[in-house]
Amino acid sequence: QNSSIVRPVHTRPISPSTKCTYQYRPALPKGFHERTMSYPEGTVFYPADDLVLAGDMTPEQVSACLGAGAKSWLYLNDDCHAKCPKEAVEGASLPFECVPVMSPASLTPAVVDTLLHVMATAARPLVIQCSTATRAGFPVILAKARNEKLGAASALQAAGSMNPPLKFTARPELCAGVAAALAPRKPTIFRQLFDSGSSTYTYLIADGPGGDAVLIDPVLEMVERDLRLIQELGVNLTYVLNTHCHADHITGSGLIKRTLGNVKSVIAAASGADADVKVAHGDRVTFGDLAIEVRATPGHTNGCVTYVFQNKVFTGDALLIRGCGRTDFQEGSSEGLYDVVRSQIFSLPDDTVVYPAHDYKGHCSSTVGEEKKLNYRLSGTKAEFVEIMNNLQLSYPKKIDVALPANMVCGIQD
Repeated sequence: QNSSIVRPVHTRPISPSTKCTYQYRPALPKGFHERTMSYPEGTVFYPADDLVLAGDMTPEQVSACLGAGAKSWLYLNDDCHAKCPKEAVEGASLPFECVPVMSPASLTPAVVDTLLHVMATAARPLVIQCSTATRAGFPVILAKARNEKLGAASALQAAGSMNPPLKFTARPELCAGVAAALAPRKPTIFRQLFDSGSSTYTYLIADGPGGDAVLIDPVLEMVERDLRLIQELGVNLTYVLNTHCHADHITGSGLIKRTLGNVKSVIAAASGADADVKVAHGDRVTFGDLAIEVRATPGHTNGCVTYVFQNKVFTGDALLIRGCGRTDFQEGSSEGLYDVVRSQIFSLPDDTVVYPAHDYKGHCSSTVGEEKKLNYRLSGTKAEFVEIMNNLQLSYPKKIDVALPANMVCGIQD
């Protein structure tokens, strides 16, 4: 069993806040002399990552890169290209790797593995060069996704958040190709299940037949159904995840744990509820070869989290299809919910599929793009949203007095 909770790591990070500059004076250990790094016009230097992205260069520009302190070179065109700098780079006794990536179709598993190896082992500063610096972003984001256990949606969001954004993010067809390269290499199992009594969706994700699996937001009354499906599919349930402490149903986490014995319950530490594992913003839940990213999205309750997996986002009650969870109990906040939906969910690529914890109108899923445009509560200003939420006049949740105390102890009360 290869499952764990991973805290954020910062090994050679490719940070969305990384700024582009052509001048860099790194902090050097005491006793070393400072040297100025100056790369030629037209190149993009990300100093926090020691990466230089470049298109075709003149011999003078190549020499300028070498003089600025470049330590290795990754070339994404054929080495027979008229402007290939191989001779000059190797003449300067620098490692020169040629991995032709002429389009996203070139990103086969073998090529991706080669790029990841170069990104992990090449001396820095590393120059990554293609014809226009567009494809040069491919290995950057592939490495970020691998290092930080990001799925396609989160990785593409990060690529677009870099300063400046990686150039390929301006072209949807290139983004689609990169997303395909980031997809799991073996088929995953995904099931959406529904409880009509509480209008709750439960989600099963597994690392292929016989692989490790997680269950998101199980309902106590539907545990028998869920366990039967797990047995039929032959998967190994390792974690039961809750998006928050629900007020409309009792979680099935505790009963599942009692029945299977080797399953761990997961909930946000901010919820104050009992669980085997308490997660926070930025954590990863890993199972098999897969990983789910945890994003804190308080507002419906103070302990809500959203789970991002590949091109899917499980939003709990923070974002519903054409709506959202109420904010008038469990330390809710209309202002806070508006902010986190925008920063943590609406910031994902528009084609990211939205899977909520509930639906009351027969919808199964939506997309980030749809909700940004069509969610009448959240498509306006913050002031408009707060006004809407303050005037919902919702009744007291019918099951809250039973469900909430039980959910605070994983659905099992001694």
